[in-house]
Amino acid sequence: MDNIKNQREWLPVPVLHCVSLEDTLRFWTSLGFDITYKQTRPYGYAVVERGAYGLHFHQLKGMDASKNFYGGCLMMVSDAEEVYKDFAAQIKSTLGKVPHSGIPRISRMKPGTTRFTLTDVSGNSVIFISYGEQDSETWEKADDKDQSPLRKAIATAVRFRDYKNDDMAAARTLDAALKRNGAESQEDVAEALILRIELARAMGNVQQQELYTERLNALGLSHEVVDRLKLKHITLQ
Repeated sequence: MDNIKNQREWLPVPVLHCVSLEDTLRFWTSLGFDITYKQTRPYGYAVVERGAYGLHFHQLKGMDASKNFYGGCLMMVSDAEEVYKDFAAQIKSTLGKVPHSGIPRISRMKPGTTRFTLTDVSGNSVIFISYGEQDSETWEKADDKDQSPLRKAIATAVRFRDYKNDDMAAARTLDAALKRNGAESQEDVAEALILRIELARAMGNVQQQELYTERLNALGLSHEVVDRLKLKHITLQ
C-alpha cells in the first residue's frame, strides 16, 4: 500500500524513436544511465534511467537519424552545468572529442547558464534545464524594451545561440547592431564583439574572428574589463 501511495500520478513518460536499440543503449549508458527494461520482441523497446527518471526508446524500422528533426524532450535537473561537464567528459573519453555538430552532439554551454541540448545517436534532442527562474529570465531579457539597441541585440543573440542553437541568426543580429552608429558604451560594444568572436570561432570562420578581434583591441579597454566580459560569453569546452 505504501508503494502505491508513493507513486507519482499524472507523470508523462517520453517515448523516443531510435534507429538501433543497442547503439542507443550503449550511448546513454556511457553517460551514466542504467538500463531498467529491455525487450527485442515483438519490437525493440527499452528504458534507461538516471536519478529516478527515465527515457523510453522504441526501435523504428527504416528510421534515418539525420532526418530526425522533431524527436526529443525536456529533462529538468538541479544543476545543468554540472550535468554538462559530466556528459562532456564522458563523451570525450568515448569519442576522443566533444562534438558540437553532427550526430551525436552536445550544444555549447556558457558558465552560469541553465540549459544545454544533447542529441543522441538517433538524432533525438534532449534539453537539460536547471530548475528555477533563471532560465526564463535569461530568455525574457530580449523582450525588455527599456534597454539600448545594442543591449537588446546582445540579449537576442544569446536567445538565438543558447535557446535555439542558431549561431547564424545570432551572428546576423550582432552584425546588424554593430553597423549602427549609436551612443553605446564601449563596454557594451566590447561585449557584443566578444560574443561575435565566439560565434565566429564556433562556426569556424577564422577571418571573422580576426576582424572582430581587431575591432575589440581598437577599443583600448583594459585586460581586466575584457576578461570580465569574456566570462559572460565564452562557452565550456
